[in-house]
Amino acid sequence: MTNDEIVDSLNDLVKINNDRINGFEKAAEDIEDAELASLFKNLTSQSRKFRSELADSIVRIGGVVPGVDETSTGSKIHRAWIDIKSAFTGKDRNTVLESCVFGENAAVEEYEETLEDESIPSYIRQTLSTQLDELRQTRDQIATLRNVTE
Repeated sequence: MTNDEIVDSLNDLVKINNDRINGFEKAAEDIEDAELASLFKNLTSQSRKFRSELADSIVRIGGVVPGVDETSTGSKIHRAWIDIKSAFTGKDRNTVLESCVFGENAAVEEYEETLEDESIPSYIRQTLSTQLDELRQTRDQIATLRNVTE
């Protein structure tokens, strides 16, 4: 994999985190559940941190980072966040949590696919692995909340 290909893969992950930021910000604003609003605000911060770490890696290998408004318009995760936004029309806690789990699953899959490429430098691989672990924990936390409300 060339540096340009690595940059493209990392830029896809930046866009996924932009999707997460947009989705969780919307979720925090619209949900009437204080516990979930707090969780979603924390996850927005997590996504910003991930995006920043990815941007550092991209710049380090000579790439250009996508803007904060660029999202993964063709991806599964973008569609998941569209579903999350539409779920708020009814503001049903379980529907919102189900959509969040779907979105987090899509993010986890994208990270796993990126990590399958063995040519990614070890320092970037470490960052991605750490972020992936946190994404899995987040997904599991949201799934647990969803299961409690069922």
